[in-house]
Amino acid sequence: MKDKLLPELDPLELRCLSLAARGRSREDITRETDIARDRIDEAFTTAMEKLQAGNVAEAIFRAVRMNLIS
Repeated sequence: MKDKLLPELDPLELRCLSLAARGRSREDITRETDIARDRIDEAFTTAMEKLQAGNVAEAIFRAVRMNLIS
């Protein structure tokens, strides 16, 4: 994977991945951010696509490895 060629993650994608990395579920994220569940789902989907990840856990791993989230 060539990290430099990946599109940038938008602020919501980064926030969702960061909260998920801290153990928050999608329901928790929806409650805490007051953002619609479908928008949260879309943020995870696009983040996984951009990071070329098969699931949220892999997307979190890749985002941490790229120093996008901590």
